Amino acid sequence: MRTALILALLLPSSAVARCPVSDDISRGIVYASTLGESESIHVAMGTSSFLASYYELGDYGLTKQFLLLKGAYPLSLTSVVGDEALTISYHYPIPQAGFPEPAPGVNWQVEAVVAQGEVSLSETHSYTFGNEVERKIGNCSFLVVPYDIETRSEVYGAQVLPMFYIPVLGVSFPDSAREGSADEDPDFSERMTTYPDLLAEWGN
Repeated sequence: MRTALILALLLPSSAVARCPVSDDISRGIVYASTLGESESIHVAMGTSSFLASYYELGDYGLTKQFLLLKGAYPLSLTSVVGDEALTISYHYPIPQAGFPEPAPGVNWQVEAVVAQGEVSLSETHSYTFGNEVERKIGNCSFLVVPYDIETRSEVYGAQVLPMFYIPVLGVSFPDSAREGSADEDPDFSERMTTYPDLLAEWGN
């Protein structure tokens, strides 16, 4: 799995793993979670305004890519299967400057047009940000803001994606600890590192 990552040749490696800081966003900030034998690896990189989060690194590298505004709001989702890439884009009736800053207690709703090629549908997106809490993630500790993205449409009904936002890093990741009973499972673990350090662990 780990020798075929798309970005492996583009980023420098580091010999000592450490907790990521905001300056690492240009090289990649990693959140990895393990439940039993299942491992999910998410890499966020970009700028403080736009973040590309690489979800579910698999046997042949990147499998999903989210482009996020302000580290929290989806602008596009690209899924990669084999040699094919499928992109879903999200269009909003307000300028990007009108999106609220991710922060504790923010509740925000917006109508979105979701497009895939020539096909589109309307969705209501609701964002509910909780209180800031300290969270220990492996050997690292961060103040995080858990939040939910609820999408609702006539076609697919209501769906909720639990996320958590790390203000000091300006990044969001899917909240594996809140999915199902992961937080109560003794086999569940999570950690954070930088992408170059992860590659160094894998021998790249």
